[in-house]
Amino acid sequence: MSSQEQGGTSSLRNFGRRKALLAGLGCLSPLVMPTTASARHVQKSAKSVKGLHILTFAGKIAEIQNKVLFKPYEQLTRQTIVPHGWNGQVFDLQHFAEQTHHAVAAVMMECSSLRTGCTLKLLSRHQTDSSSSNCGQPSTTIDYAMAWDKARFDNTPSWSDFWDVARHPGRRALRRDPRLTLEIALLADGVPPNALYHALATPEGIDHAFLKLEQLRPYIAWWSTPEEAGRILTSGGALMGCVPTGEILGTTEPNRQRFGLYWQQRLQVQYGWGVLAMAANNPAALAFVSWLEQPAQQQAFANGWPSLPSMTELNALTPRIGHIPPPITVDDGFWENNLDKLTERFQQWVRHA
Repeated sequence: MSSQEQGGTSSLRNFGRRKALLAGLGCLSPLVMPTTASARHVQKSAKSVKGLHILTFAGKIAEIQNKVLFKPYEQLTRQTIVPHGWNGQVFDLQHFAEQTHHAVAAVMMECSSLRTGCTLKLLSRHQTDSSSSNCGQPSTTIDYAMAWDKARFDNTPSWSDFWDVARHPGRRALRRDPRLTLEIALLADGVPPNALYHALATPEGIDHAFLKLEQLRPYIAWWSTPEEAGRILTSGGALMGCVPTGEILGTTEPNRQRFGLYWQQRLQVQYGWGVLAMAANNPAALAFVSWLEQPAQQQAFANGWPSLPSMTELNALTPRIGHIPPPITVDDGFWENNLDKLTERFQQWVRHA
């Protein structure tokens, strides 16, 4: 059996157990865990709003999509697009997939989640690929970087400074998911970017990442959606945190000037669009996703998403920034094969705080 097949079998075997485990985390807020409530909300609103119902990420992502993708598509096709925010978790997708009245047709997900959702048969196989494990393709990349309150720092901090609560007391915002979070823990402990997944592929490397996280445990403010990551920082809920760059660069001018961004070791996440299995024969859903995957639409979002600014603006936001290397690409292949077991361990670790 191949490693990919092993990963898929593991996901199928543990899907129900992980879903129960996550649902039992009593400290989660309704925003973090929309699950059934969100599905009911979508179903209720769908009764009064006709159109193609889709799932995407609230905040700056949805704002830009609405402007450069959804509205132009509506004008082009006369097809109404009805977006709903969600948390991007595969286990939550099950609730939406179970709807029968005006169901959700398409969904934006991380590419590693697209592959898992495909294995679980929650998504329809991609129309241009005969592989049983391909239910979507990359169409958007989003950078995640460390943001910090510039009033509290004299110099640009690094991920190692992120852990230095003695010199820089305050809360730290991290994603309530092993993706991004384990990579950041290793970066903070000096693991080179090109060695991250070599480390995480070993039990010792995984233990290394969790031991590093343990040092920061009392100071972590968890987030589960890109919008929530930005809101925690701008509301003063954390001194610094991992955040989509657009949630800071696209905010109002006072907040944009208030925060610096650590560009040198930012992480890049790939996203794609999937069609839910129950909408596999829905021409409107297939046409919409096919249109979103075209290069012109990919470029439209890339142009609209506030990412790496010019060097002039960067130096205004973060003086003496120097050379900026390419982003660290989150390895979807690694997470496809390891997300299930690492999510279970990660959530057990969070639960025993």
